[in-house]
Amino acid sequence: MRYATPEPFEVPMPSTAKILQAVQGLLKCPTLTETLNELAQAAGMSRRSFTRHFRRETGLTFAHWKRAVIAHYAMERIASGHKVSSVTFEVGYDSVSAFISMFRRKYGAAPRAFLVRHSGRYLRNS
Repeated sequence: MRYATPEPFEVPMPSTAKILQAVQGLLKCPTLTETLNELAQAAGMSRRSFTRHFRRETGLTFAHWKRAVIAHYAMERIASGHKVSSVTFEVGYDSVSAFISMFRRKYGAAPRAFLVRHSGRYLRNS
């Protein structure tokens, strides 16, 4: 974990209108419950076509992109004063430790430690 490279803050967006439209709900309130099959169907595509186009447009697999969207959303919620535990369950994780582990892999630190370290960018109410 110490040698892991934190991922960037930005989340690349798909460029195809029907794919972007399919993921709009996920962007507003991301959770682990949205499935690839549901989004592919919403885009009017097969799962295989959706994943192929999605990766070409974003540079990420759908699973990596979805985790990035969830982590970014969670970071904003925590920075605005919500408890890590409430955000954990809001985005669909079953345990705080699993959520913190995902966040740590993505950003190199637990949510609160990350926000303190990057307070100029994210903390609003501290």
